[in-house]
Amino acid sequence: MARWRGLTWPRLPAVAELAIIGAGYAGYALVRLAIRAGRPAAFAHAAELWQAERRLHLTVEPFLNHLTAAHLMLADAAGYYYGLLHFLVTPLVLAWLYLYRRTVFPQLRSALMLATAIANVVFWAWPVAPPRFSVPGMTDILAAHDILGAANPHGAASLVNLYAAMPSLHVAWAAWCAAAIGTATRHRWRHLAWLYPVATTLVVLASANHFLLDAVGGIAVTGLGMLAAGRRHPITLPRVLLSRHRPVQPRPAGELWIAVNGLSAAATVGLYALARRSAGAAASARSPAPAMAGGRVGAGS
Repeated sequence: MARWRGLTWPRLPAVAELAIIGAGYAGYALVRLAIRAGRPAAFAHAAELWQAERRLHLTVEPFLNHLTAAHLMLADAAGYYYGLLHFLVTPLVLAWLYLYRRTVFPQLRSALMLATAIANVVFWAWPVAPPRFSVPGMTDILAAHDILGAANPHGAASLVNLYAAMPSLHVAWAAWCAAAIGTATRHRWRHLAWLYPVATTLVVLASANHFLLDAVGGIAVTGLGMLAAGRRHPITLPRVLLSRHRPVQPRPAGELWIAVNGLSAAATVGLYALARRSAGAAASARSPAPAMAGGRVGAGS
């Protein structure tokens, strides 16, 4: 008989699993409606994030956004990546786990749902406007190129939460996909799956949909979901590093949390170096980075 471990529930019939996913999306939709009334707070919180990144010299978003906006192929690639892969890859990984990796599916599915629930709480309690609204000079890549009807106020853009930048669910779900593949397989190339969240982080920054700290927040909620859904037993680093010589078996959530933290550190260091290099001339002249005028948006929603 299936037993609960931590906050993990057993594998259910396909209809029940789909109902859970539908309920999760309904919760997100309700939060989206609630945040509409919090527009001033969303821009105030965006100003706080932007100021924090300026103090840390992590303002990589304008450099990536201007680089992408200046090249049509980059802009189109980033726009379609942002608008499509998020909703295609995650369900495909879930379906693959459900059909072919039944032993690890309950834990990984539970981790995804818990991470999404944590993100919804943050969306409701601390709404944040994305850089495309709150940082002057940023180009809304999807709207500028009318990707997937984003330029239409009654099109696909009207179905998303405009003030739910923190944490980035795009990054959170991408990190979950990589962790799920690394857990459910023992293939020698499984670690290449981590290129997906790295690429997703670059895309959400370049498209002006998220701050760098939003991406860090997305990785954090994924780690919290993994911890909440995982088995509770000690994990040591040497055991993880030497696991390639062990028999093929799923890796527990404790090792996933180490992997997620490793990705977070690597991505943050890499983006930090890119930001410092792109802002080198400005830093040497001690010219301040562009700030929000009074913490308000340069263009309306």
